[in-house]
Amino acid sequence: MFSHSKHDPLPCNEKYNGESMASGYLFQFFHAMDMNRVLKGSPWTFNNHLLVLYKLELGEDPLQIPLVLTPFWVQIYNIPTSFFSDILAVQLGNFLGNFMEHDVSSLGKRNRNFMRIRVQIDIRRPLKRRKKISFGGKCSYVNFKYERLSLFCFYCGRLGHNDSFCEERLNLGVEIAEMGWDLSLRAQSRRKGQESSGWMIRYGENVDPVLGFNLTGGSLQAGRGKENSTPNAIEQDLEDVALVGEEGKKRPRGEN
Repeated sequence: MFSHSKHDPLPCNEKYNGESMASGYLFQFFHAMDMNRVLKGSPWTFNNHLLVLYKLELGEDPLQIPLVLTPFWVQIYNIPTSFFSDILAVQLGNFLGNFMEHDVSSLGKRNRNFMRIRVQIDIRRPLKRRKKISFGGKCSYVNFKYERLSLFCFYCGRLGHNDSFCEERLNLGVEIAEMGWDLSLRAQSRRKGQESSGWMIRYGENVDPVLGFNLTGGSLQAGRGKENSTPNAIEQDLEDVALVGEEGKKRPRGEN
């Protein structure tokens, strides 16, 4: 597995043919279970800086991998429970990034009334703050909160730096009175402890032809499922363009 921290260049694992990669770490796992646990637990941080992870496949060169996508759980507030639908969840997920899955266990509860969506976010783009939705002919906004949100810029909304080191703000050359983003995007932590795996297998099985060692400790799969996501230089802000929410199946209050 290959990892990159946008803020601090990190050295490579020495087993990569002795070649240094200034842009990231190379991690080897001795069992696929451990690697999958790490990937499932993303996003991870180091000193409050986001670590972007990528599962290397057989024959891939880490130096050619663009580390720009990372998964987040996003909490979505102010959705009327009677208008929730799986289609709406997918639409909101694809607005945020690339939809992966959703969780409605907190939807309709008094003290925690929100839906959770897991999405792949492109770190080159600003974080989405809200989305306009039309419910029954009336428009309102749903608001987003990101779980385990690390350092981000209050001026440009991008991950990996703060407003004091924002290139866009520095290029503007004037003092900004108001920022477009704030800490309201950061959700309360929901993280629970996880047990570590004690499984080990013999080193040297399924050796990767490029890296010279086994990446996962288990059999390597052929499917890759790469993302093709290249943003335009100037992106239109679509937060105020309304999605249409159709009335869905009624959910009793507090239903999981």
